Amino acid sequence: MKLRLFRRKPPSRITFDEYGGSTASTWGAGFGWLHDVSSAAWIGPRLHPFGQDIGSVIPGGFGAYARLFHPVEVDGSRRERWSDVAARTGRIVHPEMQFHMIAAPRGQTRSVDYNRRNQPRMGTLHLGHRRILVDHLRKATTTPDRCWFAMWEGFGGLNDGGVRERVQLPSRNYLLYSGTIDRALETPMDPFPFDQSPNLWWPEDRAWFVATEIDFDSTFVGGDDGLIAELVSDARLEALPITLSAKADSAADRVNSALNARQKDGPVVDPTTGPE
Repeated sequence: MKLRLFRRKPPSRITFDEYGGSTASTWGAGFGWLHDVSSAAWIGPRLHPFGQDIGSVIPGGFGAYARLFHPVEVDGSRRERWSDVAARTGRIVHPEMQFHMIAAPRGQTRSVDYNRRNQPRMGTLHLGHRRILVDHLRKATTTPDRCWFAMWEGFGGLNDGGVRERVQLPSRNYLLYSGTIDRALETPMDPFPFDQSPNLWWPEDRAWFVATEIDFDSTFVGGDDGLIAELVSDARLEALPITLSAKADSAADRVNSALNARQKDGPVVDPTTGPE
């Protein structure tokens, strides 16, 4: 999970004609992008400097925060939890864990590109998890019928329909759209079979905020203590409480990094269970 100044674009949709030829097509032109982006003006001043920590992607000011781990896509046919991967490899589950660390067996070091086929999707929250999240968030706002959504402008094939205005945040620009909370379940790529969640969304009353940074394999939610406690305790999700000062780069998983180092001063300590 590392913030980058550059981002590879997913391929545009390819359309084949009756003669076998192909052309790149676009998506999202009629999704309802807004010219007026003033509703997002409050976000930037509440972000930490770009690339610093979790507070770089989700604004401060909320009572608590949670990290939702995107499910691991296994060979395109099934999904599993990060905790299942960690149990299999002998790793420790904690809020700052990084997938490339828990995917490598204990005592081994792998690159951040380890096992590229079997890993969480980056930059989008799985539709099934969005449905569960919406159920929680609907009850936690007084304005579920008026919400705002932002999508990164750089996705391959994304058509802005001629809308020039952007939500401008550090190193990231977004197209803005609005609607009821259920628009979080829509994707501008429909019917293209690559579901894309909004990257940022929040209600008019700003009771909570959801952020799925394009280069992260997790989604972050800010809200009051009750909402975050509900998300963490919902067994249908895999979520842990986290602070804005938690690190977000590929070297952030110091707990599991320590398992690879020789312990001169005693055993490795799992912060959740104590000494081994």
